[in-house]
Amino acid sequence: MICRSRGKGSEVYSMRIKIVATLVPLIVLTTSLILYADSFGLRNNHVSDVVLIVLSGVACSYAIMIVLRQRFDGVNGIAYAVFAAGLLLWFAAEFAWGYYEIVLGDDVPSMGIADMLWLAGYGPFIYYVLRLYRFYCREIEGRTMAVITIPVGMLSVFMLGSLLHGLSMEDVDGATAVAVAYILLDLFLFVFILAILWTLWSGELASVTFFFLTSSLLIGMVADMIYGYTMIYGGEPWMADIFFSIQYICIAGALFWHNRFFVFNRRRMMREWQEDNR
Repeated sequence: MICRSRGKGSEVYSMRIKIVATLVPLIVLTTSLILYADSFGLRNNHVSDVVLIVLSGVACSYAIMIVLRQRFDGVNGIAYAVFAAGLLLWFAAEFAWGYYEIVLGDDVPSMGIADMLWLAGYGPFIYYVLRLYRFYCREIEGRTMAVITIPVGMLSVFMLGSLLHGLSMEDVDGATAVAVAYILLDLFLFVFILAILWTLWSGELASVTFFFLTSSLLIGMVADMIYGYTMIYGGEPWMADIFFSIQYICIAGALFWHNRFFVFNRRRMMREWQEDNR
């Protein structure tokens, strides 16, 4: 599964170009819709809710497609099934958040059903990353993990210090706890994804998948920081939705790549064999 295919070099390069040519305009479109919603007489948070429901639904659909095609076979079969479960929870969270804001017209409560679903979704994602880490990084050196962990630890101190700056113990409430939990979970995943990337760097096909997943995690951390600031200090939470939308687009890109190159397709294999043996 992890290989640098000689015969598919041009196909891989062409597919990369197509993905970028699709994702970049999509990012521009969704960002513009959220930013300039008021120009069309719409509320920014309502538009961002719809955008996130659609994008999380698309990413979830790709994950389910992968599960239906590869079942529970292979190293990644169970891992991707669990990953799909995590995306389902996040899709449900986006739907619940949108229901509160659009249908009920209420402020979403801190540590409400949406936050509980988002936090629950991290469980499957952690399982997915740790399962891949256990398979691909069995022989990773301790000093390599130290090189990865120390900068991430410093980043966590900086991010949490910035988020909690000026707060006293009396100011810590449910919103603060939720914001901190999101960031800590992001950073925990980040350590192991970087380790997997370190190991798979020479694998041309696999590195693309983890490039998108790592990008989505980095963008998600930025989004969680913005969300945390707005929850603790006040502001417009929909500003974070711009980054959340990009995160879902990156996840969809990673799943598209995996579905295209890593799920066995008998018809495609037969067609390629016939072309190579004319």
